[in-house]
Parts: sequence; structure tokens; C-alpha cells
Amino acid sequence: MRIPILIAGLLAGGALSRLAAQTDVSLRVGVTGSSALVKDFIAQDVDVKSSVAPSVFLGVGHPIAPRYGAGLELALTAGSLHSDYGDVRADLGSVRTASALALLDGGVSGGLRWRAGLGLLHYFAGDSGSVLASGTTRLLVGGGLDFRRPVLSRWDVLIAARYDFHRFASPALKAHGYSGAQGVQRVSLSVGLARGHR
Repeated sequence: MRIPILIAGLLAGGALSRLAAQTDVSLRVGVTGSSALVKDFIAQDVDVKSSVAPSVFLGVGHPIAPRYGAGLELALTAGSLHSDYGDVRADLGSVRTASALALLDGGVSGGLRWRAGLGLLHYFAGDSGSVLASGTTRLLVGGGLDFRRPVLSRWDVLIAARYDFHRFASPALKAHGYSGAQGVQRVSLSVGLARGHR
């Protein structure tokens, strides 16, 4: 009885080590820009928008076919929020987000790969009185391109561009009579290191 269990354990251990050897891990830093979270007209145009925000990205992936893979990308951003009413700009405090995207990817040519997926974006609660007085979580659709070049035996430099879209609404906005949701587009550029199979 012990011998079959031992053999099964050794086979499982070998499979796990092969799986770990094929797993791709990346860490990047960059910036994220966003379109307006809120647009309105009250005698003049009113826009509420976040600044270009420093961002951190963590990715984990695994090949699922010779040219395709699947993975998860986590991202954190932290910036400031402001409103523009005509020529007057007002500071509305900070805006922090966390997102998780389940992605599929495929090769384009050389070190260039496309990515596309679905996920969730969470806005953390911000300053009282702002559109983010309470947090909110939104459905996120995203995609982008990665470009990799080897720099060490197991490490690559990774340059990534991302685009995503969600519809923004929050409990604070609804409390002020806003019943709709604003389409928000975000674009990010980042650079970092990736380690994975060759």
C-alpha cells in the first residue's frame, strides 16, 4: 500500500515542478490615465476626473496551447481627484483603485503578445463629500500589448500598454440624484521584469 502512495506522490511532485517551471510571473510599474468619471452640465460643463496615477501591476500566467496562454493581472493605482467647472478647478482628494483581470494572450510576432480579458475594478472610499465618499466595484473589460526581451538567463524586460473600459457610478452619486453611469476609459503604460518559461 505504501509503494503506490509513494509513486503517486513522486509523480504529483514532478507534475507540480513542471507546472511551476512553465508559470510566467511579472512585476511592472508605470502610470495610468483616465477619462472623466462624471460629466454634467450646470450652466457650464462640469467634469470630475482623476490625475495621471502611479500604478503597480502583478501578473501570473500559464501556457494553454503552443501560442496561447491564460493568466491573471492585478493592478493598483493611487492619484488625485479634481473637478473642472468652467475655468475653475477644485481638489476633491485622492482616488485609489485595485483591479483584477482574467486574461487570454497570444503571440503576434517575436516578443510581442496581445492580451484581452474581463475582470473587476474597485474604487476605494475617498474623502467625504466627493463622488467616492463610499467605495464601488465595477465590471472591467480590458486588453493590451506586451513586448518582451531577454536580459538574463531567466528574466525578461517587459514593456506593456493596457486599455480598459468600465461604467462608473457610486452610492455617493446616486444620493445626489445621478441615476446613470459614465463610461470611463483608462490607458496605462508600464515597464518591469518578467520571469517564465523559454
